[in-house]
Amino acid sequence: MYVPVLSFSRLSPLPLCPPFLPSSAPSSTLTISTMPPNPKKKLAHTSSPFFAPSTPRKLVQVSTPGGTSKLIKKESLEAVEHKSSISGATSNLVNAIIGAGIVGIPFAIRETGLIAGVVLVVLCAFLTDKSLKVLVGTAKHIDVPSYEMLFESTYGSFGFYFISINMLIMAYGGCLSYLTIIKDTLPVLLGVEKGDVGMQRSILTLSTLCVILPISMQRDMADLATTSRVSVLFQCLTVLVVVIFSPISSSLEQNGGLQQIASQSIIKTNSIFIGLGVLSFAFVCQHSAFIVAGSLERPTRKRWGQVTGMALSLCVILEGSIGVTGYLAFLETTEGNVLNNFLEFEGSIRQAANVARGLLCTTMFFVYPMDSFVCRHVLVVLLFRGRRAHEGDDAAVLSRRDRRVAMTLVIYLSSLIPALMVDNVGSVLAITGTIAGSSLSYIGPGLVYLAVYGDEFLQKVDEVWGDAIEIENGEEQDAETANLVPKVNESNDANEAPSSIQSAWKQMTWHLFLMPVWCSIATLGKRKLKLFREKEALKSPHLNRLGKIKNAPMVRANSYTKVDNLIPPSNPHQNYGAAITLSKNKSDSMQSTRSSLGGDEDADIDTSPTWYDFGIAIFFVIFGMVALTAGLLSILMT
Repeated sequence: MYVPVLSFSRLSPLPLCPPFLPSSAPSSTLTISTMPPNPKKKLAHTSSPFFAPSTPRKLVQVSTPGGTSKLIKKESLEAVEHKSSISGATSNLVNAIIGAGIVGIPFAIRETGLIAGVVLVVLCAFLTDKSLKVLVGTAKHIDVPSYEMLFESTYGSFGFYFISINMLIMAYGGCLSYLTIIKDTLPVLLGVEKGDVGMQRSILTLSTLCVILPISMQRDMADLATTSRVSVLFQCLTVLVVVIFSPISSSLEQNGGLQQIASQSIIKTNSIFIGLGVLSFAFVCQHSAFIVAGSLERPTRKRWGQVTGMALSLCVILEGSIGVTGYLAFLETTEGNVLNNFLEFEGSIRQAANVARGLLCTTMFFVYPMDSFVCRHVLVVLLFRGRRAHEGDDAAVLSRRDRRVAMTLVIYLSSLIPALMVDNVGSVLAITGTIAGSSLSYIGPGLVYLAVYGDEFLQKVDEVWGDAIEIENGEEQDAETANLVPKVNESNDANEAPSSIQSAWKQMTWHLFLMPVWCSIATLGKRKLKLFREKEALKSPHLNRLGKIKNAPMVRANSYTKVDNLIPPSNPHQNYGAAITLSKNKSDSMQSTRSSLGGDEDADIDTSPTWYDFGIAIFFVIFGMVALTAGLLSILMT
């Protein structure tokens, strides 16, 4: 005969023992067992449903605040996310930026004009670098770990689903384009005739099963650092081949020289937005920004800035070089894939083009997993239940092998089947790239920055236009936006004429700069962010993958933190998880936690935004809307 024993997992004062508990039972007994003890049989861990919250766990011995010890479930070391160095994160980011789009840069310059194309390459790189810093810096400011939660904090559920769907569209389009390029390129390199469709499909299926699928099965973005370095090397070699073997000299001689070509190709107003769409698509990487940033060891603003700076600098060099040389070599006959222009040549030039195709095809095998990881990340936050899934903690969710294998297979098959059936997906990719690319790269960062720093923006607006308008903040009201009412100067005194002129000027600039729109966005974001923070304050603390802000009001802890390093709450009925504070005399044991957060010496110092920052955010929104609208019109009219 056996006796059931009572257990309590919460770290709260133990209640009085029930009457059925034998007097010989120790007061600190913590386990209920309705099964007879059997030392020969181990209790099996019951797996949760596929989409339910669960992570690999193991039993470890820890001490309770009362001085006793017990067995608790602690996350397995396998659930800890792998981290990458600055060079590894830079390689991953370059790999996410430079994909199949690099061979289309010469075509983009043909559509924009030589001078305008070079300027737009540099401009797109600058805007991409700035938007990456804005996104991660803004997320760290409000302590959220992902692009989706950043939009959720300021625009609610609509923002969460809007940005998640755009990320999925962009990443899925990339996966589809990479497989299509492999199907068109690899069979040619292997000597298969162009019309042999069956052999092309077989080669695509077998090659991707052997190379792409195993790489995509890995769990963390940091695990792709090695293949990304190889991919970046091959991309550099591809550009080098095009630069060396492009027939630039003969083209310049036949068309009057470089000065003549440049003077006739400054800017093409009728097709510039088509080229801008291609360039924007080539630089889109915001959908993978948080995954790469979170995989960085000690992801401070400074270190993330080093990653984006080096990555975008290399991208400008590579894309600018292949774009200028490819366009100067073929001018108005430049095709969407510049390597196809080399088919009309024989000898060493044709052989060099085949080498470039082989390098490009190889990079497609290593670029595909990047977008596959993004697709998998979006499916995690949309389909799986639990706080960790919602916050994009892929390492915790995908530590279960069945989930990782199933989701990777679904993404692979859903992109492979269309790639086998369709030969040209250019129109679909152009439309999705224009919509999702503009939303993720420009509109999203601008809107979220105005919303997160809405209070600071409204204060600056009041300092400039305060005597010309009334801003009735609806923080304590139910209004969705602020009521922006221009003041009317009712005085007829001649001495106040200069003041009236100044007031009229401010009212004119108020509407000219679209300040009612930006103030409405800021006020809405301020109100939504307040509600989000109140909701998050009710949850237990946790570690953020993006690190911490220096002098933050509370250091977050998670299940990696030892229980004996915590001080119990003074109120016995208080939620223990929400009341966690770190013990001052446990500095040595907390060193690993500080290291995972970046350490005090690497912690970010939050700074106040300036008018320059807000100007960049507003420019992002306007630029993104213009690029989206003009890009769609250009595609529909062609």
